[in-house]
Amino acid sequence: MSETRICKARLKDIARLKQKKYRLEEGKLVVEGLRALQQLQIYGVRPLEQYVSAGAETVWDDVPVFSLLDWEMGQICESGHPQGVAALFDLPAERRVDFNLAFYLEEISDPGNLGTIFRIAASFGIDTLLLSPDCAEVSSPKVVRASLGSVFQVPFATVGMSGLKATDARIIATSSASGIPLREFHPQPGEKLIIALGSEAHGLSQELVEIAGATLKIEMQSGMESLNVAVAAGIVAHHLYAGDSL
Repeated sequence: MSETRICKARLKDIARLKQKKYRLEEGKLVVEGLRALQQLQIYGVRPLEQYVSAGAETVWDDVPVFSLLDWEMGQICESGHPQGVAALFDLPAERRVDFNLAFYLEEISDPGNLGTIFRIAASFGIDTLLLSPDCAEVSSPKVVRASLGSVFQVPFATVGMSGLKATDARIIATSSASGIPLREFHPQPGEKLIIALGSEAHGLSQELVEIAGATLKIEMQSGMESLNVAVAAGIVAHHLYAGDSL
């Protein structure tokens, strides 16, 4: 498909999507980087438009393409050194699904951690991510980039404490201090399970710990206080995946 030179007005409209206010108003976001776009193509997610600078190749053959100068690409992309290819998408939408295994994420405000957990969920078969209302914005470019586009693939929904209390799933908290050693944790086949993870700085709230049926502990060398939440999520997810427990 031939390229069309982007006009100033269109460039301005796309550039302002770097701000959360406009992303939510327009329901659109820009995803940058060849790997992320190729992964989205694998997922079957199509963009509305593609943007390329000199020498860059498009990912989709049948999606409109706009050419940009390098400095213009910097206007629409968040990273300091854009790769020269980006695309415009509708925002990833929340959706409720039936699940056997979910992660509940409480106060995960760091976009890199949240995006990485989405990528972990896509890699190890976590059915859905349930997010507390104070988690980072899923459509943030930093979250999308860290997730390698998996925010479009993994179902997610915002769930407050009242919704969590109303679930019929078994809730398992995680802790760096005490609980069932992860290596000894093997859910029953078909068991509906929610694993709750909190930020490294604050852990899980006392209210959440109290409604959990049990607590899991990732065993570590003595003297290490805690793990990054995304690292912890990866360890738990791989344990359940490798053990074919669910």
